[in-house]
Amino acid sequence: MHRGIISCAPGDSVGAVAKIMVDNEIHAVVVMDAQGGAVGVVSQTDMVLARQGRTPDQARAMQAGEIMTPGCATCDAEMLLSDAVSLMTGRRMHRLVVTEQGQPVGVISMTDVVRKIIGE
Repeated sequence: MHRGIISCAPGDSVGAVAKIMVDNEIHAVVVMDAQGGAVGVVSQTDMVLARQGRTPDQARAMQAGEIMTPGCATCDAEMLLSDAVSLMTGRRMHRLVVTEQGQPVGVISMTDVVRKIIGE
């Protein structure tokens, strides 16, 4: 997993979220509320869909909360990797927010699993 949460706030602009993704070489950003709870995820797909029917400037000006996929699928840090993979594939998801004692501490993605399999 990627330890630590790379996140944004619901009110952050899509342009700012895109910069976070590019700067951190990631495919999604966790949307966190003011209390530190994970409330959604903005993925590359969400960004592409936000651009539909809008100019680039209009899309960049939108807020993360407007385009995010609400809610976060989670797994406990102690879960077996095979169980996390089964959870992702069963739900047709690419990532899970990893929690310890109910608090988000990281993200595991299919990219992380591929890296583990090929031994990078």
